[in-house]
Amino acid sequence: MDVFFDMVSRDGTFLVRLLVAMILGGLVGMERQTRGRAAGLRTNTLVCLGSAAIIVAFQKLSLEFNVGAESAIRMDPARAAAGVITGIGFLGAGTIVKSKNFVRGLTTAASIWVVSAIGVTTGLGEYVIAVVLTFLVLIALYTLHHLPISSDHYFPLRLKWTGGLDLLTEITDQLQQEGVHIRNRSVTRQPKTGLCHVTLVLHICKKGNDIEILDRLQADERFDEVGWS
Repeated sequence: MDVFFDMVSRDGTFLVRLLVAMILGGLVGMERQTRGRAAGLRTNTLVCLGSAAIIVAFQKLSLEFNVGAESAIRMDPARAAAGVITGIGFLGAGTIVKSKNFVRGLTTAASIWVVSAIGVTTGLGEYVIAVVLTFLVLIALYTLHHLPISSDHYFPLRLKWTGGLDLLTEITDQLQQEGVHIRNRSVTRQPKTGLCHVTLVLHICKKGNDIEILDRLQADERFDEVGWS
């Protein structure tokens, strides 16, 4: 028991760094958890704690083996930090979901990456930088989400009808005249039945135009099905 307390007293600084990393990572994780993201409280806490632990272990080894400028052993702290950030990149990539018409999880992946940076900073003992960085991350996640920033809209439009593809040409010409850009299209037509399935990814600059376009096309009796995904 005395050995345990002796180790705690000797490594108290390192233990404080791990505790601070756990708290800061948990703060970011709570924000992600409240939004129902896959990487929530536990994931961000563990990422921050693990990143700090690697840096702490690296520094402890340097002290115990007395690695200096004259030593044959080279232990570069920047190399350890770079390895942590690179490894976390693979974890963040797993949270990104890409489909044909949208990409989700980029913010979650970025939060995991920056949480690892918080852990590295805390592991180095830079508490002020780590706390300020956490504060800035929380501001970005909480406030920037609510800013009324106008952005372009991408509207995946699905059309279904029976007949030729002349109707597709008519619709695309009409949309382009209205200032709508077609970013991508998928066309399938069955030769025997003439059944056409078309998906158009529309780039709409003005908010509300997607509803107007949808209402107009739904009123066209030539279409068997009109919708968006």
